[in-house]
Amino acid sequence: MLYKLLALLAALLLATAACGNDDDGTDAADPPATTKTAIEEPDEPAPATEEPDEPAPDSTAAEASDDRPSYCRYYDTWADAEARSRAIEAEHGEDTTTWPSGELEQWADAMEARGDAAERMWDAAPSDYTWDDVHRECGDSDDPLPTDDGDVTIGSRTYGAFTYSIDFEPSTRGVTDDTVRFGAMTQSALYSGYEDGIKARLERANRDGELPGGRQAELVQFVDDGSDPQANFDGARSMVENDEVFGIMVTSAVSLPQTTDYLNDNQVPFTGWGFMPGFCAPNEWGFGFNGCLSGFAFEVEGAHPLVSVREIWNDYLGNDDFSVGIFNSDDDAGRAGAGLYETLWGDRLAFSDFVPTQTAGGITDPTRFVNRVLEANPELVILSTDFAGAVTLKAAIAASGWDGPVADYLTYVPGLPQSSPDLGQALEGGFAATQVPPLDETQPAIQLLLADFEAVDAFPGFGSLVGYWSADLMVQMVAAAGEDLNTASFYQAINLDGFESTQQPGGLGAVRFPVDHVIAPDCISAVQVVDGDFEVAHPFTCYGEPDR
Repeated sequence: MLYKLLALLAALLLATAACGNDDDGTDAADPPATTKTAIEEPDEPAPATEEPDEPAPDSTAAEASDDRPSYCRYYDTWADAEARSRAIEAEHGEDTTTWPSGELEQWADAMEARGDAAERMWDAAPSDYTWDDVHRECGDSDDPLPTDDGDVTIGSRTYGAFTYSIDFEPSTRGVTDDTVRFGAMTQSALYSGYEDGIKARLERANRDGELPGGRQAELVQFVDDGSDPQANFDGARSMVENDEVFGIMVTSAVSLPQTTDYLNDNQVPFTGWGFMPGFCAPNEWGFGFNGCLSGFAFEVEGAHPLVSVREIWNDYLGNDDFSVGIFNSDDDAGRAGAGLYETLWGDRLAFSDFVPTQTAGGITDPTRFVNRVLEANPELVILSTDFAGAVTLKAAIAASGWDGPVADYLTYVPGLPQSSPDLGQALEGGFAATQVPPLDETQPAIQLLLADFEAVDAFPGFGSLVGYWSADLMVQMVAAAGEDLNTASFYQAINLDGFESTQQPGGLGAVRFPVDHVIAPDCISAVQVVDGDFEVAHPFTCYGEPDR
């Protein structure tokens, strides 16, 4: 339970101070989430079968009305200890390493007393009672638990090198009694149909009443940034300042820090495919539907290499001792990916070369890249490029007679081989590693997704799938924030209380925040074009740490 953790942490801090263990320059552990909470909500265990020994009541118990339930004396003791601990925190600040040792010991004693009283209170209270029930029975009014601003419980939480706290004024921007306003933005040249996927998911949220307070989701603006970083920034700013959206679904290779830092500074939650740095800490408002994918490449402290891009081929090929050649797009995302591949494959990397992006003129002559494959002759070729580059290189490598597996990350576009036979022929036999689940109609999550697309008369192509999962995460997080929706209650629910997404079988892997601001569930599947259609070559699998 949280109060036991705090008591233990306080004891550890005291021991550290006594031993003088701060000479190495590292900070002692800070107490998590509760350092500035208004009144904490303890866990609610089942009542014990025997009444425990009763401690002597604190002074507040004597002031309680005699007609209250008997367990209110434990509430009084708990509230008194809470008040004492909060007074110390208010006087000395959040950093416990700077507190006088006597004050730290008093704080630890108060936390221990609070935990003991809370445990006794839940032992004695009715088993179906919630914290609000106890407060109404034992507190000074019928109001729910008091908070610092009347809306959310103020606190902080530390994960690894990053601390999350509410240090901003709550805003109801984009929120009314009836609606929540959203915006969407993408690089349509790469993610065609992105808006359709968002609409498909938001429409279901509206039909099923998923948003808190019975509100309806309203998509008020869609921006195609045209692969232009300045247009991306201008679009984001317009949606915030002119359209006053609560949150944005965005996936674009030109969502650079100027855009995502702006959204972070203005407390605008944004969701999307998490391959850009804005979906990683220290940004606190970017939420990748598959976590922070590029944290290791962008040197985010505590991030792990994205091992799925290697492990799926280890599994598919049945060994982990093969050579790989990689072509990377010559842009920020491609350069970050190149660093990851070097870490993952080391001396098994036959080559790692850069190719021009479509926006920079594209590949006008693939001959030198094909020759690179023929000369090095790796056992696997990975195309970490844009869509146009992947199609061009796949077709050219196949035409050269080289018959090893060639895989990319973008050409899984359901229906594409049939709707565009020329493209289908260029992709025939090639693989795509996809971080969105393939459309396996036997899976419940995919059955629901297909019904959602049908309801808005849209087709689930790759870009629309990315949009759909971006919106799915946004809906789940807004729902978690509760009826009193504002930026602070959202932040509290996701980054402080902790959030985990849910999926039916066949859907995305669960993301958890705040931890997935740093790492990721690391899920991937592989499909292959066989006789003009996509077949699942390897099932959607998560390689990340399940207990992260």
